[in-house]
Amino acid sequence: MRCDLHTHTHFTDGFHSPDFVIKCAKQNRLKAIAITDHNCLDALPIAQKIAEKEKIELITGVEINCEATEILAYFFDTTYEPLLKILEENKKSINDVMVQKIYWLKDNGYNVEIEDVLKFTGPTQNLMATHLALELKRKGYAKDLPDAFTNIIKKINACYKPKRVSTKKVIAEIKNAGGVSVLPHPWYLPLSLRNDSENYLSKLSGYGLVGVETTGPHETKHEKFLDNCKEITKRLDLIETGGSDFHGLYYFPENIIGKYTVDYSVIKKLKEKII
Repeated sequence: MRCDLHTHTHFTDGFHSPDFVIKCAKQNRLKAIAITDHNCLDALPIAQKIAEKEKIELITGVEINCEATEILAYFFDTTYEPLLKILEENKKSINDVMVQKIYWLKDNGYNVEIEDVLKFTGPTQNLMATHLALELKRKGYAKDLPDAFTNIIKKINACYKPKRVSTKKVIAEIKNAGGVSVLPHPWYLPLSLRNDSENYLSKLSGYGLVGVETTGPHETKHEKFLDNCKEITKRLDLIETGGSDFHGLYYFPENIIGKYTVDYSVIKKLKEKII
């Protein structure tokens, strides 16, 4: 009865097809899986057909960028226009930021071309930071992806900042679309919010958040914070969820399907929160 509620495909910054992700879940004997690509629903129709064939439950999902964080949405109407508009605006904003970062790198002595970075993208060519990190690694500017993110990409002094919808609006539109909202990987929140996690989670709960991802790949240094986060989640009567945040077998070795799972009862609890 194990389930993975956080995975990605090559339609955003994952590196495998929906077919591969579903079959990997089946191989690991999962009962259900959610594909939660970044601001993108393109994988879902393909994945649904494969899931039916493999007799595994597919949860409708997406990971949406918003102020200071991201929000996972589940069980929503995939035709709800206000939510689709947010997803499209996010994709355009992220693409614009990545293009500017590539130009900044070129201006500062890095031999990086947009055409080469795009080779790492999937069918929809959604340009994201992971694709740039891969090109930086390929060119020898970084030893691995964490090195590329920490020591190069995060230090790019680009003027253009991504446009972000308020977290309150994202949660409201997920609810309007008949879905439920979950905060993913709280250990990645900005330090200021981690230090004020009780107030922050309480605020999100007031907006309509129903769950917090407390199971997933994290560093040992975040254990104490995560234990505290679990206590806060219980006090606020939020649902503890989890998943692998799977992107690919070769680039993120810790984020493996089957390694970080939750019981199917979590899915039932989430469904009970649908209004």
